[in-house]
Amino acid sequence: MLSKDVWKKYFDGFTVHDCAIFRRDGYCFVLVEEQSDRRTLPTTRFVTVIADRPITTANVPFGKTDNFAFSSIACGITPAEYLAVDLTSKVYSANAKSNQFETPIEDLISLKTPHDTMVTIRKVVRAAGRVYAVGNNRRLYRRDGVNHWVDLHGEGIGAPMPADYAAKPNADWGHEIGFKDLSAFSGTDVYACGGKGDLWRFDGKTWHQCPLPTIAQLETVCCAGDGKVYVTDLHGNVWAGREERWTQVASSELGWGSQPVDAFWFKGRMLFGAQEGLYVIDGDKELVPLSEIEDGVPSSMVTGRIDISPDGNYLLTAGPYGACLYDGERWTRLFSAFDFR
Repeated sequence: MLSKDVWKKYFDGFTVHDCAIFRRDGYCFVLVEEQSDRRTLPTTRFVTVIADRPITTANVPFGKTDNFAFSSIACGITPAEYLAVDLTSKVYSANAKSNQFETPIEDLISLKTPHDTMVTIRKVVRAAGRVYAVGNNRRLYRRDGVNHWVDLHGEGIGAPMPADYAAKPNADWGHEIGFKDLSAFSGTDVYACGGKGDLWRFDGKTWHQCPLPTIAQLETVCCAGDGKVYVTDLHGNVWAGREERWTQVASSELGWGSQPVDAFWFKGRMLFGAQEGLYVIDGDKELVPLSEIEDGVPSSMVTGRIDISPDGNYLLTAGPYGACLYDGERWTRLFSAFDFR
């Protein structure tokens, strides 16, 4: 997909941190500078690629900054846009007409908790057609337009806090309770997870805590095409169910740093994306690398982060050194650093 000149200008010296897809030939990548000096933040680039037209060094929309930290990215539908948010709520957006750094969310609405700590944005996701910034302390912020975010707590529809929240101002609530991920069947059937087994369902009016049988740190949640909700923990264990009924459907012992970071239902099965590549649940109820049960799966160098196109027909996956497209039958390598080195 990329010429050597384009690679050298935009990608060389950077690893792919996250990705988003709008259509078969439209993607955006979050790139993070490779560096040995940890005293300063690495440079972050947001690179939009339109693959069904000639890609040259002069026509690749991108933005770069030295102030973003651990950004995640999602593709919005209305309007169609790529939206990236970092841990401290800084925002970058890109659409057909422009790409820009917006006002940080914390400068638009308060991200302070009642204990005067700041909410950390863990992820930005598309759920039920809307884009949300997902934060700890059970906070969700809905994207309503450029420089326009809505705190669900401010609307009176935020998830309730623990009964002893006010009495324990020094507790590590960011570790104890969610959120870290969000998924939805519809606007009146939404699931959010994070913290120690902290899983909640929103019915459009009220949040209900789900009795997930674990207190492990939760990482991902997916409202799947088979009608179930799949939840993963820090080690890759998987539970499935809905509302009040939950069962562990896969076990795993992935190490810290290798845990699932994305989970999507695609073409009739669950796929889990981790720093070490793509995973599925096998017949022995274990979470295993997809390459163990299927031939032709690209390596973890070019797979791991996952996003699904809004029409549900294409899966984009990216690893630190490249990216691939999958239509359910065929893998297409879009680019790899090893093609240019």
